[in-house]
Amino acid sequence: MSKGFGEIRLISREEIQIDKWEEVIADSDNSFFLSYWYLDAVMQNWKAYVLNDYELVFPILPAQKMGFSYVLQPLFLRAFSVEGKANEKKLEFLTQFLKNYHFFELNCVQETVIPIGIDSNESVYQFLEFEKEYLQTFKKYSENTRRKLKDFQKSTAEFIEISDVNLLIDLFKKEKGNQFAHLTTESYQRLKNLMTNALESNCGIIKAISFENELVAIGFFIKKRDQLLYLKGIVTSSGKKIGAMQALFDKVIQENHESCIGLDFGGSSDEGLASFNKKFGACDRNYLILKQNKLPWPLNNVVKRKLGI
Repeated sequence: MSKGFGEIRLISREEIQIDKWEEVIADSDNSFFLSYWYLDAVMQNWKAYVLNDYELVFPILPAQKMGFSYVLQPLFLRAFSVEGKANEKKLEFLTQFLKNYHFFELNCVQETVIPIGIDSNESVYQFLEFEKEYLQTFKKYSENTRRKLKDFQKSTAEFIEISDVNLLIDLFKKEKGNQFAHLTTESYQRLKNLMTNALESNCGIIKAISFENELVAIGFFIKKRDQLLYLKGIVTSSGKKIGAMQALFDKVIQENHESCIGLDFGGSSDEGLASFNKKFGACDRNYLILKQNKLPWPLNNVVKRKLGI
């Protein structure tokens, strides 16, 4: 560690000074995922590496197995980032604390400077940058999306007010439960906690559509200052026929167009989901996946086979 660098501490969630934490991430483009209430939902009992007096911070959920320490990317959190004003220290900060782990897989924002010796690859999400006026943004929509919006307008479907996040989870299980059988009870509880925390923090937005007395589409969004993030949603087969999901996204875009710079679709490398997002005019943006496996043989092969690290 270079002279005058300072002290890196790993502190528990209970020790974190929330006012200082939120001040550090306030101007971050990654503040969605690093807000304390977001982290509380997706990483129970999370900790953080802190340089000096919150000069730099990085949240983390370390674990141990068979005496080996490791870190894996939590569900519903796209990417981490080193936050703070000491830009010249970020690389050394990241390099130093990652040495504590025998293996890890961490998603980080594209701007992250990768420490020497750490493997990385890229994944994508989609982001729709809003134009000055809504109609200009609307012009980015594909013909398919515009046609679906017309189908919705011709139908008798309507937006309804709901506040129960369980409705989204229940509909998702009903429509996609078999396809996403890997999601555990704990995974759904984590999603519920996240949506609940967002609503309690006045950052959550729920949109729902009813058609022929049936709930056919629900979407949950998070809004923080001038940023808008799509978290999770579901549409039924009858909702797809009338363009319910396209109408839901368009509604959120219209209502938040003046106060936000764009819509983060939460992203996907899945071709089908990415195609849906791009039909609104969204473009790919990259983030990094950092990996390292320093376990001794043959454990390193076991982890590589199971986790791809």
